[in-house]
Amino acid sequence: MTAPALFSRRSFLFSSLRAGLGLGLAGACACYFPAGLLAATSAAPAAADPARTAGLSAEFAGVSQGAEAWLAPRLGAARAQRIAADSRTRFAALLPSIPDIGPANRNQESLMQAVWLTAITQAMRALGLPEKDAGRLMYDLCEEEMRNQPQERLRARGQALFSQEGRAELAAWAEDTRKRRHPGDWVAKAVFGDGDAFDLGYDYSECGAVKFFQAHGVGAVAPYFCLNDFVLSRAEGTGLTRRHTIAQGDSLCDFRYKKDGPVHQSWDTETPRFAKRQPQQRV
Repeated sequence: MTAPALFSRRSFLFSSLRAGLGLGLAGACACYFPAGLLAATSAAPAAADPARTAGLSAEFAGVSQGAEAWLAPRLGAARAQRIAADSRTRFAALLPSIPDIGPANRNQESLMQAVWLTAITQAMRALGLPEKDAGRLMYDLCEEEMRNQPQERLRARGQALFSQEGRAELAAWAEDTRKRRHPGDWVAKAVFGDGDAFDLGYDYSECGAVKFFQAHGVGAVAPYFCLNDFVLSRAEGTGLTRRHTIAQGDSLCDFRYKKDGPVHQSWDTETPRFAKRQPQQRV
């Protein structure tokens, strides 16, 4: 992707979250993942560059603050603090394992968010909490982030996806992934509709996020991670529908977008579909 605004599956960053009303996340201060930092991440293991390591760790500190705020009313302040601190330690340990998926890759943000969720899931699991709860934490933070973003900017990003330039970039990006130059990357095929059922989309035959989760022993969190796509699509007005995901054991992820279309899928509609595959208990 040439710009996260057009094609990122997730373009949010949970930073500087602080306690408030409801989920304890009101008043969030959002910022986007620095493009230079993302490009640097793909060039070499983060541990090879102290400045890069420090930058990534600082970004994740904001994420862990959001996690702590979400967990505190559910588990108590002490356990929430313990999980947040442990997640930061685990994130630092994960940095050398972040795969190279190529410079300026549209999925750099998705990959980094998978690393975030891996660290959080591992820390929560150490205290006996299931992957479903880690997934719900991330989903709720994503919703809060979208509420705190300028709505005009979100809509403009969504509209850009359907422009002539956006369609061309989608096709070029998908074709490039099929060269499979980076084992840790996604592999996609662009799909264009007639404007009736959908306008455009893509099929993933390989998912970099699922690869990362599985490599680090938290593959069960993957289906929940994917639900954030609906949150972002609803905010951007891109009308996403999806029947299959690799995370749920399917052979592909079939993303279909309809300009200004409704998004009917959410945590509530989707988790019952795969709850039987991964029985979990809530916090």
